Amino acid sequence: MMVALALSLLLQALPQPPAAATTPDGQQQCSHGMSIQLADPTAAPDTNVKLEKFEITSPDDGCARNIKPDEFIRINQSVKPVARKAFAQSQASFGVMVRYTLTPDKPAAFNMQVAQAAPPERDRLALFYKQASALKDFHSTSGTVYVVLQFNIVPAKPRKGARAR
Repeated sequence: MMVALALSLLLQALPQPPAAATTPDGQQQCSHGMSIQLADPTAAPDTNVKLEKFEITSPDDGCARNIKPDEFIRINQSVKPVARKAFAQSQASFGVMVRYTLTPDKPAAFNMQVAQAAPPERDRLALFYKQASALKDFHSTSGTVYVVLQFNIVPAKPRKGARAR
């Protein structure tokens, strides 16, 4: 719930895109931004890290056509493994939302928000931040594009064969 609230606040803080274009008969051609659902053939069924939302918006194009499909797939394929590795041993439930701000000619800017993370998760969060913020080679085709990924993390299941303490 807190993660959804944080995402809502972050998206409200973004500059609002112009209204969607209309055809001569008054019908809208597209909606505000894009929410993407990508199949994940590499996902382990027992992973404790789940990508809940993957959204793209642009103040310069209400239809978010100013990013190539290959680019948002590349972002997904780059960030998810970093999250899975960083949080694989997490012992708490919390949310992490990241936003990449893309432009055609500058490295991507990175922002991160965390909801309800316990203090013992600080090292994992720092590792994730360091690795995810180093991913900067993402670009829009024109104007500014915001790419938001929201992860929900739950406690990792004990490994089989691991002894209880």
